[in-house]
Amino acid sequence: MKKFIKGMQLSELFYKEVVKKIIKKEFPQLKYSAGIIGYGSEVLGFDTERSTDHHWGPRVMLFLKAKDYKNREKISESLSQKLPPTFKGYSTHFSKPDEIGVQLLEEAKKDQKINHRVEIFTINSFFQEYLNIPPHKNLTVYDWLTLSEQKLRTIQSAKIFSDNLGLKKIQEKFRYYPKDVWLYLISCEWEKISQEEAFVGRCGEVNDELGSSMIASRLTQSIMRLCFLME
Repeated sequence: MKKFIKGMQLSELFYKEVVKKIIKKEFPQLKYSAGIIGYGSEVLGFDTERSTDHHWGPRVMLFLKAKDYKNREKISESLSQKLPPTFKGYSTHFSKPDEIGVQLLEEAKKDQKINHRVEIFTINSFFQEYLNIPPHKNLTVYDWLTLSEQKLRTIQSAKIFSDNLGLKKIQEKFRYYPKDVWLYLISCEWEKISQEEAFVGRCGEVNDELGSSMIASRLTQSIMRLCFLME
C-alpha cells in the first residue's frame, strides 16, 4: 500500500519534477505562474486518505499572460501526450467530469493520452470567476463585503510554486479584510448575538425545546465566526 502524501505536497512535487520540465522543453519561452489556489481540501491542509476518492490527485494550476492563453489547448495537449501515467504511486489520469463536475483518479490504459488536471487560466480569468472581482481593481468597502472569509482563507493558504506574472502580489492583496471592514464585520456579528441571546431561555420557558436548540445553534455559529474573524 502506497504511503499517503498530502495533496499540496504531491502537487508541488508533480510540478517541480514533471510539469515544469515538460513546459521548459516544449515551450521554453513561456512565462507563467503556477500553484494551487482556491477550492480543494488540500489547499487548507484538511485532506486525508479519504479525500482521494473524489476530485483529488496530482494537479497544477497554470496562469498565463493573455496573449499566451490562446495557446492553452496546445499546451494541454502536449502535457496529455508527455505526462507519465503515474506519479508517486498515484495516477495522473482523471475520469471525465460527472454530472456535477467531479473527476476521479483512474488508471490510464496503455498508450492512452493522459486526461490530466493541469488547468490553465489567466490571473484575471481565475479571480474574476472565483471572486467575481477583477484582481487588479482598487477594491471599495462594498467589494470587500462581497467576499467570504472562506474564500480569502483559500487564497491566503494557497501555495505558489513558480511566479513570473505577479500572482503572489494578488495573493497578498486578498490576504484579509482591511481593518475598517474587519471591525464592521465583528460588530455585525455581536449585534446578531445581542438580538437573539435572550430567546434560548425564553423558548425553554414555553417548553419549545426545538426552538431553543435552533437558536442556540445559531448563536454557536455566530460565536465560531467571531473566533474566526478575531484569529
